[in-house]
Amino acid sequence: MKASDLIVVAEPWQWAALVAMTLVLTGALYAWGKDRPTPTLLLACLRAASLATLGFLLLEPMLRMESESEERPVLPILVDASASQWLGADSTQCREAVAALVDQMRTWGEPWDWETELFAFDRDTRPLDTWNPQGKRTNLGGALQTMKDRYVHRNVPAMVLVTDGRANRGPNPEFGVDLLDVPLFVVGTGDTSAIKDVELTRVRLNDVAYLGNGFPVEVTVRSRDMVDVPLTLSVTVDGARVTVKDATWTPSKAMDSHAWSLQLSSDRPGPLSIRASVSSDGSVSEASLENNARTETIDILESRRRVLFLARAPHPDLAALRAAAETNRHQQTEVVWMEDLANGMVLPEHDVVVLHHMEPSLMPSGVLEALDGTNAVWFLGHSETDWNQWSGDAVGFQMEAEPLVTEAQGLANEAFESFPLPAGLDGALALWPPLAAPTGQYNVTPSFQSVLHQQVGPVKTSWPLWGIRKGNELRTAVTLGEGLWRWRMQDMARHDGMAVTFDALVNGTLQFLSSRDDVKRLRVVAPERIDEDLRCVLRAEVYDASLSPSKEADVRLSLQPRGGLSTNHAFVARGLDWELDLGTLLPGVYDWTATCDQAGDMLTERGVLVVNAVQAEATLQPANHRLLRRMAEATLGSFLGALSTSNDLDALQAQWSSFASALEAPSVIHRSTERLPLHLQPWLLVLLLVLLASEWAIRRAGGGR
Repeated sequence: MKASDLIVVAEPWQWAALVAMTLVLTGALYAWGKDRPTPTLLLACLRAASLATLGFLLLEPMLRMESESEERPVLPILVDASASQWLGADSTQCREAVAALVDQMRTWGEPWDWETELFAFDRDTRPLDTWNPQGKRTNLGGALQTMKDRYVHRNVPAMVLVTDGRANRGPNPEFGVDLLDVPLFVVGTGDTSAIKDVELTRVRLNDVAYLGNGFPVEVTVRSRDMVDVPLTLSVTVDGARVTVKDATWTPSKAMDSHAWSLQLSSDRPGPLSIRASVSSDGSVSEASLENNARTETIDILESRRRVLFLARAPHPDLAALRAAAETNRHQQTEVVWMEDLANGMVLPEHDVVVLHHMEPSLMPSGVLEALDGTNAVWFLGHSETDWNQWSGDAVGFQMEAEPLVTEAQGLANEAFESFPLPAGLDGALALWPPLAAPTGQYNVTPSFQSVLHQQVGPVKTSWPLWGIRKGNELRTAVTLGEGLWRWRMQDMARHDGMAVTFDALVNGTLQFLSSRDDVKRLRVVAPERIDEDLRCVLRAEVYDASLSPSKEADVRLSLQPRGGLSTNHAFVARGLDWELDLGTLLPGVYDWTATCDQAGDMLTERGVLVVNAVQAEATLQPANHRLLRRMAEATLGSFLGALSTSNDLDALQAQWSSFASALEAPSVIHRSTERLPLHLQPWLLVLLLVLLASEWAIRRAGGGR
């Protein structure tokens, strides 16, 4: 420690007071008197030093501490782990060459004392520990953005990229490379030459169809350098081959395409697998056969949920709710006006009735009688709705209204569990504008549950704004406020034109109303469809006989692919939930059965999972090394060369060494300064103890106290 590192801010009178205090207290004991302890001078010096140190600490001195650390240069290396690099006849050589390059690049920074960090990317970017190139998609632009975010303000002299230049996911990599602040050195992989190949690019069909109805299917095929080679289409539905009209097509150009249109149907509900494949006559050897077939799945439904809107007049809330309901492919909507009902119109068949600004006094008696046979009703009110016209057993509450309007925002009920609320609902409600609701005293029945409470300004209330009621035969929902269209518009503004949260809330309410099942004590949340390169994660909830969450359960799942053997899995407890990570699954249709023994009751839940095949890497496009050269030049880097076989490794390393030697990349010294209170220094405490202990020991040795 240097004297210049000591910082003391004190006035002259404080220093004078410190000196005076030290002299007075020392002199009071050692300056006069015949019985002064001996040796007097030594003891006085020890006492003065102790008092001076303690007094000095009262001035709150600070100690300036400086530290420095060395940051060595780090070389990030980004390696493409997608499968497109090995398409073609030399796939084994290419794969072995890239694996050898990955091992070699781990030492590329050693001659200049650089650290080397390797990353693999396909759909996502991750540290490269074990080389396992099985990626189904390539997100090159996202990988570059990840590198920029990870190494911002780091000592990075350059970055190395190994890829074939083909990207089928994420942002344009040429825009992403502009974000890099360091030179980019690129190694090109894959085959850049034109190939002879046929690709079945698309099987186009709807997500759902209905039992007994036909549905269209369009199959598109592209060819490269297959002129005058007959190509034949084959289609199977759940393994059964179907007849294709004009199944053979002969390309007439170097780059050509053709589409077949089919009309198919199904006689049973559930997922239906449609596999289309194209084959040549064998006269030409194709670069790859992996892209000659594609499988898609369509859900065959017995019927759709029919949602009937009864309204007095057009209203933006009505349009917003109908638009939200129609985003669910399992629902169809219809609007009937009160004027038509007054003229004797019979209510169409329906599963759920939505009454928009309707009251019994305004409705024909025949319609009221028809509603008595309805099992699911949603009441939409406004600021002047007379809710007491409806039975409390229907809406779930009675109201003592006042001639006022309440501007109420939604507040999610944390205790609500009848159906899952949308993710992010709390944040959305805070931004959505308030609804115009009636003012008064609410008397709710025990069977009524608030989905959303009213929040009036900063005051959180228990008044219902959106609620449900489940009776023995009748399920109802109630929305007391007007202005729902503004909620949907705000939600669309937040989600790029998609009202994600609002639509989920509306459809969750409709699903609750139309559900006739008993309360499920085993609830499994599982995806209906998932791509093969995504991990499949399932969650389960278990409830006891009183419908309280239970922690004492053993939840298991049996998973069986259609036509295959079943496998058994166990859920793992995560708080009050159970979770099962199945990892990535092979494409196909799987039936799953979840079982649980809860206090002697065997609970069961079943479902179907469709795993979609991902063939984004099996395309006709050759490797795009031109793109890689442009990216390297844009960052003042260089294209090191192409990698085809292991014989190219030495040349690539020589190219890299020549460029790396010219880069100026010294270690960066980081210096930091901090100020610490002097009294926190351990050595100072030791010094005080030594001074005080020495004085006491000398005095005791001389016979003093």
